[in-house]
Amino acid sequence: MRLAVMLCLATLAGACGSGDGQAPAAVAPREVTLPDLSSMDQVVRAQVQQRYDEMRAARGAGTPTAARAGAYGALGMALHAGEYYAAAEPAYLNAGDLAPRDRRWPYYLGHLYQAVGDTDASLAAFERALELKPDDVPTLVWLGRTHLNRGEAERALPYFERAHETAPQTVAVLAGLGQVALSRRDFSTAVTRFEEALAIDPQASSIHSPLAQAYQQLGEDDRARSHLALWRNTELLVPDPLGQELELALESGLSYELRGVRALEQERYAMAAELFERGVTLTTPDTSIGRSLRHKLGTALYMSGDVPGAVRWFEEALSAAPGTDEQDEAVAKAQYSLGVLMASAGRGEDAIRYLSAAVRSSASYREAYQALGDALRRLGEVERSLAAYQHALDVDPLSGDARFGYGMALVELDRHQEARDWFEEAIGRLPDRPDLPAEERSRRQQFPHALARLLAAAPVAQVRDGRRALAITNTLLQTTGRTSILGETMAMAYAEVGDFGQAVAIQRSVTEAARRAGLTQDVERLSRNLRLYEQGRPCREPWAADDPVHSPGPAIDPQLRRQLASSD
Repeated sequence: MRLAVMLCLATLAGACGSGDGQAPAAVAPREVTLPDLSSMDQVVRAQVQQRYDEMRAARGAGTPTAARAGAYGALGMALHAGEYYAAAEPAYLNAGDLAPRDRRWPYYLGHLYQAVGDTDASLAAFERALELKPDDVPTLVWLGRTHLNRGEAERALPYFERAHETAPQTVAVLAGLGQVALSRRDFSTAVTRFEEALAIDPQASSIHSPLAQAYQQLGEDDRARSHLALWRNTELLVPDPLGQELELALESGLSYELRGVRALEQERYAMAAELFERGVTLTTPDTSIGRSLRHKLGTALYMSGDVPGAVRWFEEALSAAPGTDEQDEAVAKAQYSLGVLMASAGRGEDAIRYLSAAVRSSASYREAYQALGDALRRLGEVERSLAAYQHALDVDPLSGDARFGYGMALVELDRHQEARDWFEEAIGRLPDRPDLPAEERSRRQQFPHALARLLAAAPVAQVRDGRRALAITNTLLQTTGRTSILGETMAMAYAEVGDFGQAVAIQRSVTEAARRAGLTQDVERLSRNLRLYEQGRPCREPWAADDPVHSPGPAIDPQLRRQLASSD
């Protein structure tokens, strides 16, 4: 939505000054008023009020023009950093009128208009900033990205090319050139640019997705799959001194949270923890931003290996939680994090307690419902897990993990016919496709695999269909390759159709592989079925009671258990 105050075209065109260092022509300043700041923390509110008072004082007679421009600009930056965009705009425009050769003000206006979705005004502002410094890489990148986001690859290209001349080793520039090439269907150039960017910064995980698209278009499906498996939704940062000044314009919990999140995405956990901690000092846990910062600080500490520190800050986030009937995202996330920690430590009852609280704090928290279902199944509360998985599916009907968990709960409850029908329906809802990311493909391939197990070895005769089970496993063999789990299922299917020679050969191979890998528990389980096939008997247990599939959720870490015990 466009701001109420329209863009000052004269300012952006430089018409407010002669451009030769002379004083700008007299322009009546726009009215600048403070918005309602009552929702801000007191410390932050005081900073904005101080900038406003300084701006009002600078309007007095005798104040040098540069000082007045600086006062307007400083207020605009503080309001901008606090996301009060409509209030910040006239302050920036006044600063630009008074100092038309200072590129900061059109540059910040470019970002402000981006934030409110006015790309026409944003492009005009960035173009004015570029006139004042034609080789500025951040401005060139933002112009290029804006045109790309508008589907204007040809217009984006000159900006990225100019930036590349100045900064050829900048990842954001190389990625921009790759995106332009991808849009132009120049897939070889796209691959070259994306690979160059990853060679400079292997942590730029978001590049893997467009790179996979380029490889796929070139017919290199194996490379495409390998890059899709590495994709993560991370931000490609632009080296931007002016942007950093804007982030520091307002020392607020929000500004530290945004910077800390970027550090987390770059896996710079110590830096993220430091930024979140600075934000914590400006907030209290009885505010939403305060609770969010404490949860994120706990996350950064956990990723750094400081488990007791993580637990402390997760609990701090809960210390001033709103009433039990109120929904609060930060509280829910802290409860979820504690629940996952407890599950990873093998403390099932504690995990269920925290995860149950998380879904009460956020009724649409799909991951928490999923984790709760897993924790209940692991603890033997299988009937209760069905409701948790169903809630997860109510939130996200395409959740493969929740759908699989529900089906496996039906198996554990000996409702094999229902389980078969459930997995058949899941295959229709979530079909496997070669264009999906590797992780999602693996998730969807669970359903035909589970269906094949039931068709091959269900204890209920009406459920079994050995020939269909063989057909499914042979199809999976073509898409997933040979795996021990698939081999175990194929042996079940061969035994069901009476081909015990094949069943023995495959099961023996799988058992030996597990023995060589030192998987003692797997060897014991696999050997039981091997003996059946050697005796000419089919399997009637799709998953043994000690199969890992019945213990969903994170792997139990004994060291984590000790660390949590020490923090109790």
